[in-house]
Amino acid sequence: MNDISRLAIDSKFVHHARYAPAEGNRALVSPIHQSVKYMPSSMAHLRSILTNRDKGYVYSRISNPTVRELEHLLADLQGRDDAIGTASGIAALTAVAMTFLSAGDRAVIFTESYKPTRFLLGNVLSRFGVETIRLRRDDYAQFESLCKSSHPPKLVFVESPTNPTLRIHDLEWLTKTARAASCLTVLDNTFAGFLAHGKFDIDIFVHSLTKLAGGHSDAMGGMIICRQELVDKISPVAITLGACLDPNSAWLILRGMKTYGLRLQAASKNAQDLASWLETQSWSQNVRYPSLKNHPDYALWQKQNSSNIGSGMTVVTFELTCKESSVDIFFDSLKLFSVAPSLGCVESLAAPCLLFFGDDLPPEEAKQAGITSKTVRLAIGIEDLNDLKNDLLAAFSAANV
Repeated sequence: MNDISRLAIDSKFVHHARYAPAEGNRALVSPIHQSVKYMPSSMAHLRSILTNRDKGYVYSRISNPTVRELEHLLADLQGRDDAIGTASGIAALTAVAMTFLSAGDRAVIFTESYKPTRFLLGNVLSRFGVETIRLRRDDYAQFESLCKSSHPPKLVFVESPTNPTLRIHDLEWLTKTARAASCLTVLDNTFAGFLAHGKFDIDIFVHSLTKLAGGHSDAMGGMIICRQELVDKISPVAITLGACLDPNSAWLILRGMKTYGLRLQAASKNAQDLASWLETQSWSQNVRYPSLKNHPDYALWQKQNSSNIGSGMTVVTFELTCKESSVDIFFDSLKLFSVAPSLGCVESLAAPCLLFFGDDLPPEEAKQAGITSKTVRLAIGIEDLNDLKNDLLAAFSAANV
């Protein structure tokens, strides 16, 4: 009914007048499209929406204007056709795995990878007949052998730099080897960011938006970015799994992306300087940061990452030299660094690596991956560098008494 003035009071509570800016009078900041349901202009319009999510909206689990804005932005930054927003990074990885892996298929993952990805493949999908082969980060000979076998893997999951020890994969070699075996490459690109690795023949990029994209520790999300033919295959699976990105989180992440470049530049500068400083400290050893010249993959990092902002890295990992019994005291004594398992936010974080990232690994695998009870991962924020140094010094002094 168009004439709402003739409605009864109880109907007016629900069907009140709608207001939108006049044509040409756009809001500077994109609005949050919080509505779950949308009304097509006609049945013909409805049919077009159901075949193309850019023709309009019906239901927010399928597509939402705020989420769609973010999807287009991040696909453009990563240099791919399209993207699919999800409720978290692991939701994005789950949608990809559920799309392409069936009973009897093989998947390859490397030991140094996101812990929930290891659990998803090794503990969840294994129950449905998917075989997951876990390799050492540098066991490329075995990966090549698998690709040349009579039963090659369908997917290979890669993270570069790795978590938490910041080793670098040879993406050119991996993608070439996988492509020859019709094995799809899935790169968790959360650490490297949207401006990195787009030049490589990666099939599917996955990001946790909870980290550097949002940047303020107040929104959770994930993103799948790939060419259109793969988006078309993944989208119905992601929609059916139901772990969709909600519009309020999408809006917060869009807001965070406005300062993405500035925050990445500031935090990576802090991280570079802090890593160089940690190399001079007697209480830290085995400092890992890709652009340090003594990093084992320094040459590969330089080759794969240009000198622009996209090569920024905001994470530093090192080993404490204190007694085993003093490690907890070090973390408990931090005041500016928060002990938390995330990264990419404006606040600096410190993580006990074995507890957060390696407790599911057999001891020999954890050691092989460079994760011990004394391994510390620092996710650097945008605070004053001297304040960060002083906090680490004070914490180690307390632990070393």
